[in-house]
Amino acid sequence: MAKRRVVTAIVAVVLGSLTLTGAALADERQPQRSPRDHRAFCERLEETAQELRAKIGHIQAVQERIRQKIASGELTPEQEARAKQALRKLEALQEELEERLERLLEIYGEKCQR
Repeated sequence: MAKRRVVTAIVAVVLGSLTLTGAALADERQPQRSPRDHRAFCERLEETAQELRAKIGHIQAVQERIRQKIASGELTPEQEARAKQALRKLEALQEELEERLERLLEIYGEKCQR
């Protein structure tokens, strides 16, 4: 019985020391971002923002063409219904992209504007 307690105590001490050693090594291995990595991150955010702006601009141009076509009166009732449905989908997509752009610019402001 005494041997079992001694062995249990030794195992507990060894496991505890291994846990502490592992925790210390994990803290030491936390990667530190270099200024170059941070700059690249900010550049990627800027590029993504520009891409989103370009997509929003393209969607707006398509919406304007659809509106002009609807206003011209050249469409059949079925075509006009499809055009209005497409216009609603494009408006929803534009809104989604604008929300993404807003979030991206918030992140850029927090992380890159120092």
